[in-house]
This record gives sequence, structure tokens and C-alpha cells, in this order.
Amino acid sequence: MTPPAEPDTQRIPVRYWIWLFGAAVSLLGDLTMTFAIGWSASQHGGRTAGLVLLLAAAPRAALLLVGGAVGDRFGAPRVLLASCTAMFLLTLALVPATLAVGEPIWLLLGLALIVGVIDAFFLPSSRSMPRLLVPPEQVPRALASFQVTGVVFAVTGTAVGGVLVSWSGLTAAAGFDAITFGVMIGVLLLLRNTISPPRRMQTGMFRSIVDGIKVAFGRPLTRALLITMTVAAGLLMPLDALLFPLLARSHGWDAATAGLLVASRSLGVGVIALRILLRGAFPRPGIFAALGLLVAAAGLLGLSFLDPLPLAFAAGVLSGIGVGTFTGHVLPLLMNSVERDYQSRLQSVVVLCQSLALVVMNPVLGSLADLDGFGINGVCLFISIASAATGLVVLTRPVLRSATVT
Repeated sequence: MTPPAEPDTQRIPVRYWIWLFGAAVSLLGDLTMTFAIGWSASQHGGRTAGLVLLLAAAPRAALLLVGGAVGDRFGAPRVLLASCTAMFLLTLALVPATLAVGEPIWLLLGLALIVGVIDAFFLPSSRSMPRLLVPPEQVPRALASFQVTGVVFAVTGTAVGGVLVSWSGLTAAAGFDAITFGVMIGVLLLLRNTISPPRRMQTGMFRSIVDGIKVAFGRPLTRALLITMTVAAGLLMPLDALLFPLLARSHGWDAATAGLLVASRSLGVGVIALRILLRGAFPRPGIFAALGLLVAAAGLLGLSFLDPLPLAFAAGVLSGIGVGTFTGHVLPLLMNSVERDYQSRLQSVVVLCQSLALVVMNPVLGSLADLDGFGINGVCLFISIASAATGLVVLTRPVLRSATVT
């Protein structure tokens, strides 16, 4: 893909920007809530924190294929609206619950389980929306605009999350998350008549799930992208909710500082997303995705050795630049590798692969962080080495090196 001479974001439909506003506000609440759950669980140790995150990932993994098929059958906007309503009611109920009983382990485990079930339907539909709202050639910029907007909210959200958790723990985070889901529900109601309904499926639910899996793994490019994203997910997705809180506690930093550390990674992602939004994706996105993994590895190497807080923030930014380079080029490739009618099912397979990676890696990394002589610094070093190795393997795959977005 050759970057255009001038930015052409004006061709992105207005309906996408309306959805982007709601999605970004919802992201603000999600990040606050995710950080709050991770921070609350981390006070019970790495094994318990890993178990809490496992209970969020396991039901999500079990139901994702059903959620993707439901999204393509009934329309992603409808399924997304139902999921947001469920999350609104859950977070609203969590406020009086935490005021009454505090933050015991059983409450965290139950919360993680329910959120995992809702996510199985929310995530495939949510992730398919950009492809449903914009033409294929605008997918890289649409995703980049979401990342840029998301970074602004993410930096704010993680900082606000740290302050809210320091002030009133999970109670404040849940109330804030309920407000943001209320905004998203309003946006979805506003857009309900702007997206064409899905074509009527002639096959049953089971058959449509099987068709989605065949499409995802039957095409060489899509299959290679899914494998790469699964490995990267297992290494990099546990950072915000599990590893950064444990890293902050190992240095004696408070919740607000841990939130800023998470925000530093988001800031790095935003730097790359802004570049893509303004000038388009780099040519040969597969190669740049691999280079992104190498840059992320360098940032994690710094986190494993650097003690001063400013240097840790700089390493967090560098890791974010690598993650942003990877996701900013892999995701558009993946979305445009299948037809519009398969988007929710494709996204369900993507999230399933990522969830299975988290089911394995969250407990493993949490347990490693508790080992004497290894600890959280050793975990960061391990992820750095594994990320670099993955990037080098990607560079050897011709189907990824030669891939283009259009």
C-alpha cells in the first residue's frame, strides 16, 4: 500500500465518527474498570491475580464463536447494544455490592466470570464495526483514528483509574464505567438505522460457525496473521492488567503511578496511530508488523532492568510504539482478508485465539512473577526475548512479507 500524498479522512463517513465517540468513551470506562480489577486482585498475590483474569478469559473463549455467529446473523449493532446494556446493569449493581461487602476474592472471581460471558458477544460485534462503517480502503485510517482517540482516552482513563482506585477502589471504577456504557448505549440508538441489516443466513447456527472457522483458517494470509496475533497476544496482552500492577508493587509504587505506567504504553501506541491516520500505513505492512514486535521487545527489555521511574516510563512508551506498529499494520490486513459478511465471525476467531493465549499465559506469568529468583523483572525479560523471536520468525514468512492492505 502506497501512502497517499494527502490525508483522506474526509471520505470516512460521519456515522463512523459518531460511533468512534461512543466507543472511545466506553473505552475510557473499560480501561478504568480493567485496571481496578487487576489492582484489586494483585493485592492477593500473582497467583490470585492470574486466576481472576483466567476466569474472565475462560468463558469468553468458550462462547466467542457463538457470539461471532450471532453478530453476523442478527447484525453487529443489535448485539453490541444488548451487550452494552448488560454491562451497564452489571457495573451499576457493582457499586452497592462493593459498598456492602468490599472487594473479597469471591466477588472478583464472580465479576470476572460475568464480564467474560458478556465479552464473548460484545467483542466480535464491536471489533467488526469499523469494517461495517467504512469502505475497505479506509480501514487502516479508521482503525488508526480509533487508536489515536483511544490513546487520549486511555492516557486519561488509566490516570483517572489510578486516582479513582486510590480514592474509593472498585466502587468508584464501577460507577464510572456504568456512566460510559450509558453514553455508548445512546450512540448505538442514534445509529440504529444507518447500517444496512445483514443478509439473511440460510444455514443454521452450527453451520455458520463452521463456515467462519473455515474462512479464518482456510486462507494462507488470514491463517498466518491469526497465528502471529495469537502468539503476540499471549506475550503482550497481560501487560496492562497483570504485569504492570505487579511491576509497580515490586517497586513500591502506588496505584496512581501504576496507572501512569500503563498510560505510557498507550502513549507509544498513539504515536504510531497518529502517523498512520495522517499519512497512511507503511508499505509492506507485514514487515513493519514484525519490526514492531522487535521494538516492543526492546521496551520490555528496558522494563526488566530499569529502576528509576522516568526511565521505566520511557521504556513503557517504547514498548507501546512497538505494539502500535504491530497492531496498526496487522489488523487492517486481517479485516480486509475476508468478506464483509464474515466480519463478526472472523473477529470471534481472533478474540478466541487471544483468549486462549491469555488462559495459558496469565496464570503462567503470574506464577513466574511469584517465584524467588525470577520475579516480575524476569517475566519482563522472558517476554522481551520471546517477542523478538516472534518478530524474526514473521520476517521469514513470504505470505506476510509481501502482503498489502488493498
